[in-house]
This record gives sequence, structure tokens and C-alpha cells, in this order.
Amino acid sequence: MKQDLINSALSVLQEKRFRAESEYKEKMRPLFEDERFSKVNSAYTKIVIENARKEVSGLKKFEKIEENLKKELENLKKEYGVQNLRPNYSCQKCKDTGYVDGQMCSCLKTEISKILLAGSGFEKLESFENSKKTSGQLSKHYEIMQKWCASDFKKDLVLLSGPTGVGKTHLIRCMAKELIDRAKVVKIVTAFHANQDFREFSKTQNEEIIQKYLDCEVLFIDDLGTEPLYKNVTMECFYLILNERRMRKLPTVITTNLDLADIEERYDERIFSRIADRENSITLLLDGADRRIGN
Repeated sequence: MKQDLINSALSVLQEKRFRAESEYKEKMRPLFEDERFSKVNSAYTKIVIENARKEVSGLKKFEKIEENLKKELENLKKEYGVQNLRPNYSCQKCKDTGYVDGQMCSCLKTEISKILLAGSGFEKLESFENSKKTSGQLSKHYEIMQKWCASDFKKDLVLLSGPTGVGKTHLIRCMAKELIDRAKVVKIVTAFHANQDFREFSKTQNEEIIQKYLDCEVLFIDDLGTEPLYKNVTMECFYLILNERRMRKLPTVITTNLDLADIEERYDERIFSRIADRENSITLLLDGADRRIGN
């Protein structure tokens, strides 16, 4: 994943960490300004270091002294009412550092997803819990997709097909939120917007344009079929992304007004074969009927 993207997300977490620690220090300031605390804390720090050295050398530690100094510190904290005070980090797992045991924390992935969604028109996501209550005849489809979001993505391409207004875009908003809550890095883009990126890539050969479609853990492409077909651009780039993501075992979700026959007619055989492959793909027809293909 591009380091600039990670750094941008980390800067958000660093700001949260700074605010949490600044608020903590401000609340602790009266205690820190107390000379008694400063004196005892200094003595306690020294004895802890000294006892650590003695332990390494196999010598007897000043355990009683350390214990008494620790009690004095606790009593002073109680006096100021801050004995249980801790920095109020937004993420208690990583303390807003973005990493746990050298691995990306879920909060960092969430911030990356927010950056990827910014300006896409998909910043406002929906929850499955609320949406299933009003989904009517499509409730089965919502249940299927919620289970898919919790799966291991053996079927790594999902096609949501149906007429305008049936709820395809609403459904992927639910899926995106579910996946982000499950610590997945998500990107959503309209087919039209993606096609503009493809055109720019064909002019500049700037690989970073295509890379952002390959770095995310789950890619959503909304409204396939509404984009113009640019010669030697649309088909080539679209196939490149679908094929590369399949090779990397990264899931892709596509919404469209087209059915499989329309997709076969509009796009080339390579793209159609990736979308219609029953072994690796799921097709849901959102037309109010409870029909499912490719499962």
C-alpha cells in the first residue's frame, strides 16, 4: 500500500493521540506541580532502575523501598483524585499509534478507508441492522451479503444486478460499513469515475492511478455500464484490475443495471469470464424476486 496513504491516516491518529495526551497532562498538571510528587516520583524512578540492575546482577533488590515509594505515589494521586486517570485514546488497542505487535491496527485501516472514500460520494455508509428492517423482499439478499462480508471470500467477485432504484447502491453502503467494522480497507468508486482514472492512466502511464484499485482489500465499483467505452482503455484497464485482484485473492463487488447477457454483449470475453465465473463469483439479481445465481 502506498506509504503516503498510510502516513495520511497515521497523521489523523497522531492528532487524536496528541489531544488525548494533552488533555491527560492538563488534568494531571496540579499533581505534577506538587513538589512532593516530583520528589517521590524521582526517587521511585531511581529505585526501579537500581533494582533492575541488581536483578540482572543477581543481587538482592530494595523491594521494600520500591513498594513504599509506589504507595506514596498512589496516595498523592488519590489526594488529587487522579488515581484512575488515563489518557482517553480513541483506540485502546494501539493507543492511537496505528500498530499492534507490528501489525496495522483496525483503527488505522478504518482511517485509510475514510481517506479512500473521501470525495467519492460514499462517505455516508449504512448499517445492515437498520437496513434489513426496511429491505422488504430484498431482505434475503441483505442476509446473503452480510454473511459474505464475514466470510473468507472464496468467491471473490460479487455482481449485484438489477434495475435503477432497486437498492443496489444502498446495499453496498451496508457492505462497506460492515467490512470497515471488520477492519478491512475499502474503496468505493463509480464506474464512470474509474473510467476517468483509466483514461488518465492511458495518457500518463502513472502506475499510482491503477495501484489504488489494487491496494485496497475490498473494491466496490458502482453502476457498471454507465461509463463510456474508450478504445484501448476501458476494457484493458478494467480487465487488468479484475484479473490482478483475482490473482491476489482480493474481493471485488460490482453493481450494474445490466444482466449477464448485456455484460457479455457490452464487454469482451475476458471481462465477462471473470464476472460470470460460477466457481469464483456470485451474482445476485435485485429485482424483488428471491433469485440467486452462482452459489
